[in-house]
Amino acid sequence: MFDGLLSGAAHLAVPMNLVFLFLGTALGIVFGAIPGLTATMGLALLVPFTFTMEPATGLLMLAGIYVGAMYGDAIPAILINTPGTPAAIATTFDGYPLSQKGMAQHALVAAAFASCFGSVVGNLVLAYAAEPLAQMSLKFGPAEYFWLGIFGLTIISVLSSGSLLKGFVTATLGMLLSSVGMATLSGEVRLTFGFPELQGGIGLAGALIGFFCLPEILSNFIGKRQNTYTGAQVQPSLSVIKDTLKDLVLRPVLMLRSSVIGLVVGVAPGAGGNIASMVSYSEATRWEKNPEEFGKGTIRGVAASEAANSAMAPGSLIPLLTLGIPGSPPAAVILGALMLHGMQPGNDLFVVYADITYAFIVGLLVASFAVLLFGTAGSFVYARIINVPSRTLAPLILVMTVLGSYAIRNNLLDVWVMLVFGIIGLILNRLRFQPAPLVLGIILGPYIENGLVQSMMIGGASGSVLSYMTLRPISLFLIGLCVLSAFGPWLLSLLSRKRMAKTQVDGASAINTNTISGINSDLVMGVVCLIVAAIVLYSTGGLSQYGGVFIRFSTGLLVLFGIASLVRGIRQPDKVQFFETTAERARITTGVVMLACYLVLIPVIGFVFASLLFYLIMSLTLKDSPITFKSFIFSLLQALFVVALLYSLFHFLLQVPLPTSMWLD
Repeated sequence: MFDGLLSGAAHLAVPMNLVFLFLGTALGIVFGAIPGLTATMGLALLVPFTFTMEPATGLLMLAGIYVGAMYGDAIPAILINTPGTPAAIATTFDGYPLSQKGMAQHALVAAAFASCFGSVVGNLVLAYAAEPLAQMSLKFGPAEYFWLGIFGLTIISVLSSGSLLKGFVTATLGMLLSSVGMATLSGEVRLTFGFPELQGGIGLAGALIGFFCLPEILSNFIGKRQNTYTGAQVQPSLSVIKDTLKDLVLRPVLMLRSSVIGLVVGVAPGAGGNIASMVSYSEATRWEKNPEEFGKGTIRGVAASEAANSAMAPGSLIPLLTLGIPGSPPAAVILGALMLHGMQPGNDLFVVYADITYAFIVGLLVASFAVLLFGTAGSFVYARIINVPSRTLAPLILVMTVLGSYAIRNNLLDVWVMLVFGIIGLILNRLRFQPAPLVLGIILGPYIENGLVQSMMIGGASGSVLSYMTLRPISLFLIGLCVLSAFGPWLLSLLSRKRMAKTQVDGASAINTNTISGINSDLVMGVVCLIVAAIVLYSTGGLSQYGGVFIRFSTGLLVLFGIASLVRGIRQPDKVQFFETTAERARITTGVVMLACYLVLIPVIGFVFASLLFYLIMSLTLKDSPITFKSFIFSLLQALFVVALLYSLFHFLLQVPLPTSMWLD
């Protein structure tokens, strides 16, 4: 092994190999930072360019892309509350609040250091303990994946902003949304309502953008006419880097715990960085001092998410390199690259191709430090982006949300889904229902369903589904974690019942006094839950046992939580004002109509002309001062530059076929 590491490091002594490694890292950051693009897409697009390279050079470039994308997704999560990839959802919980406080550089540096730390830990384990850990990953069966998904749902207690019931309601809705499309095992089509484009399911990129990004833009920068994306001007400095790094270095338990969680989740094939970062964030909230700071803007929350996310990447390569089982979608692309270079995963990689394999592993390690370099140095540039006036940045972000939603499957329906989810996300926020548990339900739904259905098949054949799902050692361990995670907050609340009761009474009095004429949010959501449950049950009545068991399970939970919401809404009304002023309502409505008209125009006059028109009108609409000829020309030039840049990036560089007009077709 040591000889292999030395021979692998020798490949990095070749200047060209090092150049391609750093180039790959920079490209990976770009792919991660653009909402809708992922490490998987970046790897898939650039694999063909590695065919003409030496195997070591090509794999080093792919290593850089993979590691870079693990950090890049944190940039939009921190700056504009939009996860670049699903793995960065947990990063938004504290990254965006930090950005709103004018501490965007703190969050960006924390993300870079945590990504570097987590990746280093993961790669050291990959180098020293790949084979034993790969054998352990084979012990994860359907039952274990089911309980892993359930454990992920217990994180709702962290995401639901003080109301566990609200979190369960939105998470259950997310689980139902995850079942839209074709059932993985039975092949039955469910809840598509006549749209064949939905047979592939709901695009996760559109869901992320819709639930996290659009509500912020519609509410603050269109509805409230907020001038910039931050409450205070960001002033990057070297002292911020120094203080942030010092703070995280003094928290070794947080960093190691998060990295180990990410590594373990990565080793289990198929789990992914979204589960790793969520679980890590939940555990950080549970065990760190001052947990009340989480969700309000602390670098510990950013570090917990990003360390786990980045440690997951090398963890997912452990079963790939040793057993040929990719632990994540990007690892599957790397598997294809290995095989195209004639390298078969398994023992041969560590014997016949040892120098190339260890060059790849060492490259992953070096790319980790490249991320720290690019992240800390780039924080001076990234952090200043949100100082740009919203009349310039908001139209740009809206156009990118459309591109990001479209680029995954080249489907305009995904863009409409994004808009619908954006409106739903805005409504949920105004009703004090956080969208994060809903997205968590969408992500974890397939894991839970596949684990449940496969466990039913295997358990039924072996004689007992219940014993198969509950008596296996790893399942028992995960069940214990689920119980602790779900009931831990409740037990803690019992210890401080008097203090909490007083707080709740005071809070209830304040709510009843200040919002007596508002909307009863729990009552509204209770009615919505029961209506949705009735529609789902009516639409899926003909499904088979395996095709409908997860939907019936989720619908039953939705009915239960819907009734609980109705009871709570009657007994303890939580009334909210949906719009603060009539002017805000008019502006938000106008923004939604403008975005919908933009989507209608895209297939009519093409992406380029529709985007030019939309950017120009939106930019002029967000101006506080009267429109003059000079301001019109300036906005027009901005629109031309932005659209030309985005068109060149997506059409020529990324080769995404953008929609053209019906006239050109």
